[in-house]
Amino acid sequence: MSSPTELFLPPELPYPIKITAHAVESSASVARGARLLSYSFAHFPPDASEPERRFGTWDSSIEGTIERWGFKTGETVSARRAKEAPAIYITEPCKHGVQLGGLCCLCGKDMTE
Repeated sequence: MSSPTELFLPPELPYPIKITAHAVESSASVARGARLLSYSFAHFPPDASEPERRFGTWDSSIEGTIERWGFKTGETVSARRAKEAPAIYITEPCKHGVQLGGLCCLCGKDMTE
Protein backbone atom coordinates (compact mmCIF):
# COMPACT_ATOMS: atom_id res chain seq x y z
CA MET A 1 0.00 0.00 0.00
CA SER A 2 1.27 3.49 -0.81
CA SER A 3 1.79 6.30 1.67
CA PRO A 4 -1.00 8.87 2.04
CA THR A 5 -1.02 11.91 -0.23
CA GLU A 6 -0.91 15.21 1.65
CA LEU A 7 -3.42 17.79 0.42
CA PHE A 8 -2.93 21.43 1.35
CA LEU A 9 -5.59 24.14 1.38
CA PRO A 10 -5.33 26.36 -1.72
CA PRO A 11 -3.43 29.66 -1.30
CA GLU A 12 -6.29 31.68 -2.84
CA LEU A 13 -8.76 31.06 0.03
CA PRO A 14 -9.77 34.20 1.99
CA TYR A 15 -7.53 33.63 5.02
CA PRO A 16 -7.85 33.46 7.93
CA ILE A 17 -10.59 30.84 7.67
CA LYS A 18 -12.40 28.90 10.38
CA ILE A 19 -13.11 25.23 9.71
CA THR A 20 -16.87 24.86 10.29
CA ALA A 21 -17.36 21.20 9.29
CA HIS A 22 -15.63 18.14 7.86
CA ALA A 23 -17.88 16.75 5.13
CA VAL A 24 -16.33 13.29 5.39
CA GLU A 25 -14.94 11.31 8.32
CA SER A 26 -11.64 9.48 8.61
CA SER A 27 -11.55 6.07 6.85
CA ALA A 28 -14.31 7.14 4.45
CA SER A 29 -13.85 6.93 0.69
CA VAL A 30 -13.91 10.16 -1.24
CA ALA A 31 -14.33 10.77 -4.97
CA ARG A 32 -12.55 13.45 -6.95
CA GLY A 33 -14.64 16.63 -6.77
CA ALA A 34 -16.39 15.60 -3.53
CA ARG A 35 -16.72 18.17 -0.77
CA LEU A 36 -14.11 17.79 1.96
CA LEU A 37 -14.86 20.66 4.30
CA SER A 38 -16.76 23.89 4.87
CA TYR A 39 -15.27 27.08 6.27
CA SER A 40 -16.23 30.61 7.25
CA PHE A 41 -14.35 33.88 6.87
CA ALA A 42 -14.74 37.60 7.49
CA HIS A 43 -15.55 39.71 4.43
CA PHE A 44 -15.03 43.46 4.66
CA PRO A 45 -17.41 45.31 2.29
CA PRO A 46 -16.06 48.72 1.23
CA ASP A 47 -18.97 50.73 2.64
CA ALA A 48 -19.78 48.70 5.78
CA SER A 49 -18.54 49.39 9.30
CA GLU A 50 -18.68 45.73 10.36
CA PRO A 51 -17.29 42.65 8.57
CA GLU A 52 -19.74 40.11 7.13
CA ARG A 53 -19.41 36.41 7.92
CA ARG A 54 -19.30 34.40 4.68
CA PHE A 55 -18.93 30.72 3.95
CA GLY A 56 -17.08 28.54 1.46
CA THR A 57 -16.25 24.92 0.70
CA TRP A 58 -13.20 22.96 -0.43
CA ASP A 59 -13.42 19.89 -2.69
CA SER A 60 -11.07 16.96 -3.21
CA SER A 61 -8.70 16.99 -6.17
CA ILE A 62 -8.08 13.22 -5.85
CA GLU A 63 -9.96 10.03 -5.02
CA GLY A 64 -9.09 7.67 -2.20
CA THR A 65 -9.59 6.88 1.47
CA ILE A 66 -9.24 9.54 4.14
CA GLU A 67 -6.51 8.60 6.58
CA ARG A 68 -6.77 11.64 8.84
CA TRP A 69 -7.48 15.35 9.05
CA GLY A 70 -4.76 17.92 9.65
CA PHE A 71 -7.15 20.58 11.03
CA LYS A 72 -9.95 20.21 13.54
CA THR A 73 -13.50 21.57 13.25
CA GLY A 74 -13.58 25.00 14.89
CA GLU A 75 -9.90 25.66 14.21
CA THR A 76 -8.84 28.95 12.61
CA VAL A 77 -6.24 28.54 9.84
CA SER A 78 -3.94 31.32 8.64
CA ALA A 79 -2.44 31.48 5.15
CA ARG A 80 0.98 30.59 6.59
CA ARG A 81 -0.36 27.56 8.47
CA ALA A 82 -2.26 26.40 5.37
CA LYS A 83 1.00 26.46 3.41
CA GLU A 84 3.00 24.64 6.09
CA ALA A 85 0.58 21.93 7.28
CA PRO A 86 -1.48 19.46 5.20
CA ALA A 87 -5.24 19.84 5.64
CA ILE A 88 -5.92 16.16 4.98
CA TYR A 89 -4.13 12.88 4.24
CA ILE A 90 -5.74 10.66 1.57
CA THR A 91 -4.52 7.23 0.47
CA GLU A 92 -5.09 6.87 -3.26
CA PRO A 93 -5.82 3.45 -4.77
CA CYS A 94 -3.23 4.35 -7.45
CA LYS A 95 -1.09 7.48 -7.75
CA HIS A 96 -1.09 7.12 -11.57
CA GLY A 97 2.65 7.71 -11.69
CA VAL A 98 3.10 6.28 -15.19
CA GLN A 99 0.76 7.50 -17.93
CA LEU A 100 0.68 6.94 -21.66
CA GLY A 101 -1.85 8.23 -24.15
CA GLY A 102 -4.18 9.46 -21.41
CA LEU A 103 -4.25 6.12 -19.56
CA CYS A 104 -2.57 5.10 -16.32
CA CYS A 105 -0.11 2.30 -17.13
CA LEU A 106 -0.43 0.92 -13.60
CA CYS A 107 -4.22 0.61 -13.17
CA GLY A 108 -5.63 1.38 -16.63
CA LYS A 109 -7.75 4.38 -15.54
CA ASP A 110 -8.64 6.99 -18.17
CA MET A 111 -6.78 10.10 -16.97
CA THR A 112 -8.49 12.47 -19.44
CA GLU A 113 -11.57 12.80 -17.19
